[in-house]
Amino acid sequence: MIVSQQHCHAEPPSFEWAVKLRQPVSIVVIAACAALLFTTPLSWQANSPIGLVLDSLGFVLVVVAAFGRIWSSLYISGYKEDRIVVEGPYAIVRNPLYVSSFLGALGLGLASRHVSVLAVIAGAFILYYPLVVLTEERNLQRKFGQEYWDYANRTPRFFPFRFQLVEPDTYPVRPRHVRRSLQQIILFFWFFLILHLVAALQQGGILKCLYIF
Repeated sequence: MIVSQQHCHAEPPSFEWAVKLRQPVSIVVIAACAALLFTTPLSWQANSPIGLVLDSLGFVLVVVAAFGRIWSSLYISGYKEDRIVVEGPYAIVRNPLYVSSFLGALGLGLASRHVSVLAVIAGAFILYYPLVVLTEERNLQRKFGQEYWDYANRTPRFFPFRFQLVEPDTYPVRPRHVRRSLQQIILFFWFFLILHLVAALQQGGILKCLYIF
């Protein structure tokens, strides 16, 4: 029992560099995906059975991601530094914004119809963003102490094992923060449409690619 308590209260490792370099790393990943998009052939055709399934799955993931980020933003926007948010999606997982973004990124990878692009996106999220999350958790632990650990002990980090919602009848929302979040969410759909257009032009032979792989 003592070992379990010590493990539970062990301070998460810090990767401050990961937080500071989040934007540059995102730019590098986007550039790598763009390069692969124009230098590798399509992995599947849109009019094939597998293509229809994967395209539909990609759209569903983007829609789910948009809903998840909107839902999360209603609760977290403007309150991230003030208190521990435990309502709404934050009662299901501790990082619903990251989970939603990951699903949306997978949807964009599927929209590109390039396995290489999908692999880069998935790999970048899986390898990089847990470092960001661990650092944020360390900062929350230092700021809120036992209150944060009580929340962490009952709420999983990424993968929900229950869907017990905590929804108040009323909740104060800060419109300016929510508006900014909505503007970011719209980018998911713009990228989805652009990737679909590029893939369609490639499939039709209108957009010629320099295949080097």
